[in-house]
This record gives sequence, structure tokens and C-alpha cells, in this order.
Amino acid sequence: MIGCMTVPAGLPEGNQAGLWGSLLPAAWSFMLAARARGLGTAWTTLHLAYESEVAELLELPANVRQGVLLPTAYYTGETFRPARRQPLDEVLHVDRW
Repeated sequence: MIGCMTVPAGLPEGNQAGLWGSLLPAAWSFMLAARARGLGTAWTTLHLAYESEVAELLELPANVRQGVLLPTAYYTGETFRPARRQPLDEVLHVDRW
């Protein structure tokens, strides 16, 4: 899956975080839904070194920008389990570091 965004008249100056901010939750939701169905995914942007070639291959319109490539496949091993997590107190800081 390639997460894309339509950008009329090119990328605007300024708030890039706000512009791309809608793509991240959509891609993350896809990854969670895939995992719930026994599929593995990986977030990568390495394909962007060849963005124009990928756009040509997929016949993307000129005003579409690629943001993420999510390779998706069924997991065939035996170790598909929840990831180890650090304790919340080590990664969450409220009103102080």
C-alpha cells in the first residue's frame, strides 16, 4: 500500500506538519487493521528515492504526492505476538521531563 495525498498546485509553503498530518493516522490505522487480520506491515519511505518512477508506473496524477510505502503480507512464522514495551513511566512525561 502506498499512502498518497492530493496537493493542488504543488506543495504549499509553511505548515508541512499540518499538511502531511492526515496521512500518518490513516496509514497507522491501516497497519493496525492489517495486524488484526494476521497481516504484517512495515513503514518505509525508501521508495521515495524513486518517487517519479513509481508515480509513472502507477500512473499517478501530477498533483499526487507519495508519503509512505507499507509492504503488507501474511505472517508465516510462529512468533507473531505483542511487541515488548517500556514501562509507561519511562516514556510518558507530564508537566516535566
